[in-house]
Amino acid sequence: MLSDLLIYFANTWRFVTELAPYLLFGFGLAGTLHVLIKPELVQRCLGIPGLGSVVKASLMGVPIPLCSCSVIPVAAALRRSGASRGATASFLSSTPQTGVDSIMATCALLGSIFAAVRVFVAFLCGVLTGYLIELFCKEATTPQTNDPKLTPLIDTRDETNNCYLPEPGLKKRSLLEALHYGFITLPADLANSLTAGLLLSGLIVTVMPENILTGPLSNGTSSFVLATIISIPLYVCATASIPMAYALIVTGLSPGAVLVFLIIGPATNTATIATAWKMLGRKATSIYLISLLGVAWCAGWLFNAAIKSEPTLTIVHTHEIFQPKLWQHSCGLLLAALILLPIFKSWRTKN
Repeated sequence: MLSDLLIYFANTWRFVTELAPYLLFGFGLAGTLHVLIKPELVQRCLGIPGLGSVVKASLMGVPIPLCSCSVIPVAAALRRSGASRGATASFLSSTPQTGVDSIMATCALLGSIFAAVRVFVAFLCGVLTGYLIELFCKEATTPQTNDPKLTPLIDTRDETNNCYLPEPGLKKRSLLEALHYGFITLPADLANSLTAGLLLSGLIVTVMPENILTGPLSNGTSSFVLATIISIPLYVCATASIPMAYALIVTGLSPGAVLVFLIIGPATNTATIATAWKMLGRKATSIYLISLLGVAWCAGWLFNAAIKSEPTLTIVHTHEIFQPKLWQHSCGLLLAALILLPIFKSWRTKN
């Protein structure tokens, strides 16, 4: 019993030490993006219906590190500020699937090819979802609502350009704010889901034998159905899903099915679907879900086909002999402190 527990903690710590350097670097980049990308600029670029706004929304959404819950108020503010329905759906689709932190973490555990495919598919999901909604859900006027939950990010309006501009007294964002957001705010937002993802991944690798899912469940339609069933009810952010994805690959699930899990999991949960229903309407929400599922399955099938056609192509890193070095242990300790301290503070406040 004690030996099994030690093996479990060793497996979990291995995930932490390998993710930590990439994730810390990603946190730094996220903080930089936070101070460079102004909310009012985002709002100003997405107001004109059409493919251009959809593509811009998807491009903006890919690097921004927002999970499927924290993206909701931002998307709502964009919609209230005049962003088109398609652009809002594009941002809501592409943003939770990736982020600079999750891209770096994907490189760490799943490899650079997997990371590049994930980024491209997230962008494609955003563009296709938004454009289909623009085609089939026409709107004649700029959306207006009195719902306090859908208030604009910036409260000063330029009536000439029909967009929101920064307040005259708005403070310039500083390096200190970037560091605070990257290494305090963002880790606190990810703390619960990232901790749960790491602990669950360590448990899967420890308890489930390798290649247990080989056979009919590892490839083809059945594997995609399994990945979809796992991902839809499971609330998991783009970063926390990565160690879980690696654990699923170890158990024998195909890389294409794991890609389906990484696409659908972060982009679908009850809060996101309810918000899309409220902001975009029933028809647009249906298009959102169907296009997301269609892109995920097509991408998974093409990914598996590419692997079969190139047997020498290394998609996923192997970690059986991975031995963390001292600097990786140090990064792991720093990452553990960044995500465990907010959990401890929250527990202390409640008790």
